[in-house]
Amino acid sequence: MAPAVNARQLTWKYALGVAAVVFVVAYAALSVWNARGRSMPQNSWVAVGVVVVMAVLVLYAGNEIRLYLRGESTRPPSPQRARSTLVGAQACVLGGAAFAGWYGGTAAVEVGRLQTTTGPSSFLLAVVLTVVCVGLVGSGLVVQWWCKLPEDDDDKKRRTPKGPPGEVV
Repeated sequence: MAPAVNARQLTWKYALGVAAVVFVVAYAALSVWNARGRSMPQNSWVAVGVVVVMAVLVLYAGNEIRLYLRGESTRPPSPQRARSTLVGAQACVLGGAAFAGWYGGTAAVEVGRLQTTTGPSSFLLAVVLTVVCVGLVGSGLVVQWWCKLPEDDDDKKRRTPKGPPGEVV
């Protein structure tokens, strides 16, 4: 019998940590960049669409796993598809957090540029991208939770120690 794989589930704390680190680095780098008179990197509304599509796709894939685990679907997903869905969800958590930190740092720098002609639109786009990326993190966390397998009796037996306390098993 093959050993059970103990996949570590990412939490909102991981996402918050990644977002915070990237925010600090992005804000510092973009502040220096802007202070030297260089133009800010341009964001695009297309990026909003891409992030939304990614969130919808990972939710769709995760819903198939959820329906099977709840007994509402009789067609089992392949192990590769289930694993890919979980990995995709975790990538959404970490990637979405990193991009939320980047776009949050961009928005923070854009606050100082609101008086310019492109400032308000650039600031609004950076805020929208930050919010959409936080949504991507949320979709990844939800799908991770949907993909969690129920605990088996065999799992409980493996965790309970055999023998008197203090004995090495």
